[in-house]
Amino acid sequence: MRNRRTALGIGLLLLLCGFIRFVLFPLEMPGMEAQALDAEEAEALMEGRKEAAEEFLQGLAFAGEELPWDRASGTFYLPLDMDERAWEDGIFTAAEGGARIYLLDNPLEDDKQEAIRQGKSYRLLAVKGDQYREYAVVFTGLPILTLDTDSGAEIRYEEIYGSMRFYEADSKKDWVTESVMSGHIRGGSSRLNPKKSYKITLYKQNQTGMGALRENHKSFLGMREDDEWLLYAMYSEDTKVRDKLSLDVWNESGALEIDSEGFYGYHMEYIEVFQNGEYYGIYGLMEPVDYKQLKLTKENEAQPEEYLYKQKDPGVFELKGNWTAQNEEDFEALNTYLWYLDAEDEVFAEKMPQLIDVDNALDVWLYLQAVIGMDNIERNIFYPTVWEDGQYRIRFMPWDMDYSWGNVHDFDAGNRTRFSEEILTMRIAWKLGDRLIRLDVENAREKVKARWQELRQTVYSDAWLTEHIDSYARQVVDSGAFDRDGARWVSSGHNGDYESLKKLACGRMAFLDEKLADPLAYLDLKEYVE
Repeated sequence: MRNRRTALGIGLLLLLCGFIRFVLFPLEMPGMEAQALDAEEAEALMEGRKEAAEEFLQGLAFAGEELPWDRASGTFYLPLDMDERAWEDGIFTAAEGGARIYLLDNPLEDDKQEAIRQGKSYRLLAVKGDQYREYAVVFTGLPILTLDTDSGAEIRYEEIYGSMRFYEADSKKDWVTESVMSGHIRGGSSRLNPKKSYKITLYKQNQTGMGALRENHKSFLGMREDDEWLLYAMYSEDTKVRDKLSLDVWNESGALEIDSEGFYGYHMEYIEVFQNGEYYGIYGLMEPVDYKQLKLTKENEAQPEEYLYKQKDPGVFELKGNWTAQNEEDFEALNTYLWYLDAEDEVFAEKMPQLIDVDNALDVWLYLQAVIGMDNIERNIFYPTVWEDGQYRIRFMPWDMDYSWGNVHDFDAGNRTRFSEEILTMRIAWKLGDRLIRLDVENAREKVKARWQELRQTVYSDAWLTEHIDSYARQVVDSGAFDRDGARWVSSGHNGDYESLKKLACGRMAFLDEKLADPLAYLDLKEYVE
């Protein structure tokens, strides 16, 4: 009995010691260094084996998740946290059994952040039986989204179904999100570009795996939780930061001033995209501007109904949303606005403030002057129309800001941008704002002057603009994505001169400091005309 008690006591003591050791000195996860071979080890491993003529590695996994890859080049991609200098723990394994994976180049011998920035390719060796085959792995600092269609066909204009996987870059714990999806090409003139933008919708099956698909609401990168997402190709804008800079300026200025439960802006974050095993480049993952974002009532949801109009081109408007039918009543508020816009001065000054949010309109006007939004003069403006205090009231929200900060249409190069030195000292003539100021509706001139001074202390300050340009440039360049996108889409143009962009932005602010001291005189400046 005494021996049993002694044995039990020793066992408990050993268990306690083991627990203490585990807490104080936890076991390290195996790292990539365990798979690295030197030249002699690699030669010995390949000796007596032959190089496989055909593909035998069906996939590669890291930290338990199968990685995206560009099949044609045999290159796998692993997103990592580029803010952390230390390499992540984990090893590469074959997605399906039967193959062993080795590293012919050891990443841990290199500076992680520089390796990511350069997009350095590291050789992998897969060995199976008496065969071997070389592959490569590239580390990126951006999240990755893969789209795989059921048919293997490229996503086109008609809805096509498949699956998606989203890979986070800053974590290796629960770092992959999967979903059934459908997708189609979206956009207006951007449809002409070789690199397409897409809209994707996420679905989930019933627990039995049978029956109709249901909406699958997911949140990515801190954005809203939803089943609908946009993939913005950023083809025409060469720095890849103008659009994000402009939309974040709006999000931190005009969008915050609208008294509403909804958010009158949208967010975009950088990712890289693969489609059917092919690298597609850098994209902006975006929230759509829709009834959900703006918290508008939909058709048959409540009375009276609210509307979301979009100006696509001069004189061309569309009613957004899935309306089963559209009639003249659905466009009554918009048509009234257009009539007031062209009415005599007395009618405009009296009636327009009853229909629109004047302060919101002046914010949009100031915004277009600041970012030089030439493509939003008579297009790319949303008109959310809400029922408020027993009547309709129209608000305004800019959209699609790649033609900004000095970039204009380059009609000689298709759907591309060119930089215009001339536009930097010109006025963006948004008719509604111009008339509000010229007629001094609701003291518009003093409001514009005061608002400009207020915003110059925040989002229009030199410090805010330069800090954010640096942040965006770091994401697209230091992640390695900028150069990869340039190699994939040579015709889209890539310009990494961000110092000039910062100088341009601050120069425009200084120009407006001087000219907006007298808003009425500002209206006499030469306006931009395509």
